[in-house]
Amino acid sequence: MKKLIFLAVMTLCVAACNDTENLFPEDSLYRITRFDNQPFLGETYINDFDYEAGNQFLIDRYSQPVTGGCSSFRVGGYAARNLDWYIRDYAVLVVHTAANRAKGRYASVALVSSNPFVNREMIAGGTVNDEMTANGVTVSNWRNLFPVFTTDGINEKGLCVNTNIVVHENGVREGYIPCTGKEGQPKTSFVSLPRYILDNCATADEAIQKCSQLNLCEALSGPLATEDSHIMVSDKDKTVVLEWYNNEMVYTEYLPTEGNLFKSAEGMPAIMTNFYNYIGRNHIDGDGAIQFEDLLAVHPYAMGVERYETLRDGLENVTDIESAQAQISKVYYTDFYDLDKKWYTENGLSCHLVDGVWYYPTGTDKTYSPAENIVDAVAKTFAPGGLQESLISRFGSLDARMTDLDNGIECENEWYTELTDIFDIENKELYVLPQQGWYDNNYLKFTVR
Repeated sequence: MKKLIFLAVMTLCVAACNDTENLFPEDSLYRITRFDNQPFLGETYINDFDYEAGNQFLIDRYSQPVTGGCSSFRVGGYAARNLDWYIRDYAVLVVHTAANRAKGRYASVALVSSNPFVNREMIAGGTVNDEMTANGVTVSNWRNLFPVFTTDGINEKGLCVNTNIVVHENGVREGYIPCTGKEGQPKTSFVSLPRYILDNCATADEAIQKCSQLNLCEALSGPLATEDSHIMVSDKDKTVVLEWYNNEMVYTEYLPTEGNLFKSAEGMPAIMTNFYNYIGRNHIDGDGAIQFEDLLAVHPYAMGVERYETLRDGLENVTDIESAQAQISKVYYTDFYDLDKKWYTENGLSCHLVDGVWYYPTGTDKTYSPAENIVDAVAKTFAPGGLQESLISRFGSLDARMTDLDNGIECENEWYTELTDIFDIENKELYVLPQQGWYDNNYLKFTVR
């Protein structure tokens, strides 16, 4: 078990309750702290921002998803998640936002990741210049955009959130409806939903009530156009998973049970990967294990079933930060490439089901060949031993693959865990580890008080 070294402790004090708590220097947005031991991690502070402007930008223009495969759980006073994404040089930015009592906004510390506005070059520069642009957006507008790109976070009330992908039950979006929910209400981008919850909600019940009234818009296109997202929200008393199914918000509630586990009424533990919990909770046995064939019969594009089972095994042993970190590390995404792990339901990233036939990728040209079943398809795609062995089996050598990447030839199957974070709900603390600890295996701690 790893020894924790807390390399950074950032305290966000909100004791004074002015209309706007100007706790940070006015130019703090343009001062992005870089951590030498974590070259893909940065930190910034924002006193105030225009949520509506950032949200409208996402609705109008945004065309790249900001979350990946991903796994998360809640147990006892802790929540944890991995954000899984393509192996690229995107960085993670820790964003502190001050409370704004006039707007009803809570203080929080949150994460922005897998995002074209947060890249290695920007963080390496230390201080940015207002003339710099990204996708036509000046740096002076980042004040509004950084917070609304939140993927994870915790606020001063001890409410924490994270989002994961969930694939449609039929694998396609037929008659795509860009917005769903309450017509006549202001449009809310799903990408900005974690920020909305952190700013406006003190409890999981309040998140249910407020999110059910939103006119929610996906704001997702491009490589993940057949996928939506769901969101896990936890306070000290309960956890809920919010999902949008058949254009209606549904939710699964998890309450404390025996030991330190949180479970749904059906007995499903509070774990969220990449299938609908709303469906999965009705396809479990008495121990909470997924009934594999039953689930795939009604939800054939369910992903992350094996990761769910891996996290379920031993979840009751999570009692502190260290054990939470050890548990979530069991599903680092590079394990996907190890055929011996038998992560068959990651098919949304590797294989495709068309008219009842599984197809597996045959190379970087994105051509596919048929396979008898998903097990056969996965076996033809990956190799025992993990990521390096898989790349060698498909491309001949790692050097050959690296040359392809240098020439801009990408493959949809090369993923890893870009970000791991642990929430200590009672103490309102966030522990962060980028890139599976490849640069430094010590979590950094950030606190909101």
